Amino acid sequence: MTNNKIVYKAPALSRGLQVIDFLAQNGKPKSMSELVSELHLSFNQLYRIIACLKNEGYLYQDENRHYFLTDKIVFKHRSLFIEKFSASEICKKLMKEFTWQTNQSCHLAGLRDDNFWVFCHAHPDFSLSISAREGSILNTVKSSSALLFLALANDYDAWKLMRSYRLTPELRLLLIEQINTIREKGYSEIQHDRIIGLTSLSFPVTAVTGYALATITCPYFDHIPGDYSELKERLRRLGQDLSQRLNS
Repeated sequence: MTNNKIVYKAPALSRGLQVIDFLAQNGKPKSMSELVSELHLSFNQLYRIIACLKNEGYLYQDENRHYFLTDKIVFKHRSLFIEKFSASEICKKLMKEFTWQTNQSCHLAGLRDDNFWVFCHAHPDFSLSISAREGSILNTVKSSSALLFLALANDYDAWKLMRSYRLTPELRLLLIEQINTIREKGYSEIQHDRIIGLTSLSFPVTAVTGYALATITCPYFDHIPGDYSELKERLRRLGQDLSQRLNS
């Protein structure tokens, strides 16, 4: 028996989906000329598609005339992009420089499969330090990294991270208060409940939309000589540098 199934084609729609999928997998803003070159499409083919996606709120063009995806739809490629960036030489270099400057460790964490994972870490070479292991899962409602992400991520990512938790009304109210405080400050600092002198300090690594895609955290151990205010400023700058590299 022959298959008489009718195959419908919509070339413009296919090209629009191609643009969205390309930007989602690539993870970086692209100019019109870069899209034309890398997608092997003509300017005329792309111009109307880009304009339509922009008008519908799926794309945004920044001041450098680069296009990136908004958070109107969310893609499975995003966490893979963060993991890929965490393995890059520039990410490792920036994190290692922080350990040299502060003599403290740091780790980069992000969302994967509805959990908050440590993707990479760096530790000082000449002193003892406390750091989260690469590949470990952080406590969503207790860790400085995850709480900061809940406060500064987009609503969908925050929901994915929290949807498996069942909190009592009292704990839910406490969590909301914590998140609101963190959101106002723009960073998170949580004193460890079992290790005296250990404070986890976290700053966001953000997308061009301003939402957090990951967090950079220093488990600050006050038994190691160093100025906490200076360390906080260096970690804030590290978060900014990682955000810039991530989006460049």
